[in-house]
Amino acid sequence: MKMTPLIVDLDGTLGLNDSLLDAIATAAIRNPFHIPKLVRALLRGRYELKDSLAGIGAYSPHSMPLRDGFVDYLKEQRALGRELHLVTASPQIVADGVADRLGVFASATGSRDGINLKGAAKAEFLRTRFPEGFAYAGNDSSDIDVWRHASSILTVATTEKVRQTASQLGVTVERDFPAERPRLTSWLRMMRIHQWSKNLLILVPLILAHGYTEQDSVITQLLGFVCMGLVASGTYIFNDLSDLDADRIHPTKRNRPLASADVSSISGALWAVLLVVTGLTGAFLIDQVFGGLLIVYIILTVSYSLRLKSIVLLDVIILSLLYALRVLMGIALLSVAVSPWLLVFTVFFFFSLSLAKRHVEIVRATASGSTGKVEGRGYLVSDGPLTLSLGIASSLAAVLLLFLYMTNDAYPIDAYQHPAWLWGVSPFVFLWTSRIWLKSHRGDLDDDPVSFALRDPPSILLGALVAACLALAIL
Repeated sequence: MKMTPLIVDLDGTLGLNDSLLDAIATAAIRNPFHIPKLVRALLRGRYELKDSLAGIGAYSPHSMPLRDGFVDYLKEQRALGRELHLVTASPQIVADGVADRLGVFASATGSRDGINLKGAAKAEFLRTRFPEGFAYAGNDSSDIDVWRHASSILTVATTEKVRQTASQLGVTVERDFPAERPRLTSWLRMMRIHQWSKNLLILVPLILAHGYTEQDSVITQLLGFVCMGLVASGTYIFNDLSDLDADRIHPTKRNRPLASADVSSISGALWAVLLVVTGLTGAFLIDQVFGGLLIVYIILTVSYSLRLKSIVLLDVIILSLLYALRVLMGIALLSVAVSPWLLVFTVFFFFSLSLAKRHVEIVRATASGSTGKVEGRGYLVSDGPLTLSLGIASSLAAVLLLFLYMTNDAYPIDAYQHPAWLWGVSPFVFLWTSRIWLKSHRGDLDDDPVSFALRDPPSILLGALVAACLALAIL
């Protein structure tokens, strides 16, 4: 007996996300100048908006996250001899891309010729195309018009309200695939809370100026740390949104909440805006200069995410400046004099660490047999000697500047009871940067150097020795 053809919707059904919302978020973040064009297209209708997004290459059907359990079910149905068809309101180019990717559909039809294939329009198309009946798999209220004319229903990741409405249509519910809601851990991973460790640099001026004995100073610094963390999390989300396509084909980054669609793109974008606005508001309430520096941080971070990260050497310069800004923010919150030696040390030190991150990408690209550009970067695999030499030279310069800071700023003042212990700091810093570059050159540095240090036992030991030297110098 011939099985009823199964018609499959894409957005929210086969695909984990709504491809239209994904495309809007991607286009707006990659190039904000697209926004006026997209608004004009939307005013002319949803089809024109989708067509405009397709025209600027905002859709990515070959990397779109799909619902794995439902894909397995479709493959089983295909093996049983059932005819499968993909029919979606997304543009035809998206339907073709997903169908080519899976290879299970007898046909793929998307919106074209000015017709947005959704709701009543999709129902009419299917009634004409499959007059003998069809089963339909959908997920939201717009699919109710289609279900009314279907021989049987498959509900996929739908809401309870839509599920109840579908069950009252008098049409057989063939199968229900329940939705998996985003977990709290997914939202926290999207915010990259572990990256807040970088913002501890805000507390460096508090420690070096011995302001930890003043309660008001400590509270101010901690509040600034939280505001900085909220803003940083927002910018990390924007960065992930701008890198969606690359992350979805990356062996490890594809597991990030946005890339894997654990959290939808539109939810991520809204959450990012809320985090940035909340952090900035708090920052200006604490200190006007601190708030101004945080705006500079946002401008540099967004510029880096949109364009500067693909420009050789400028990318690592920007990263090092972002670290230096954190120290400046701590100085602004504490209202102490700026040490030029400390600021210059910070720039050289983090320039070296940023280069270490780029160098390991080059090493891994070389090991994989690549001979051209590193994926998503402006570097060539042949740039390895350059990043290695510049990075090690910068780390040595940073250690020298740290000695000069000790000699010219830290040692002469009376803030330390036993300042001789300060000379132990620089050698331990040198040992740590040497370890980072050894791991980088071997291709073993699997994360940001700062994040790596927080879970690397030798790094933790060296950090403890630095803290011990400072403590012994003060006591």
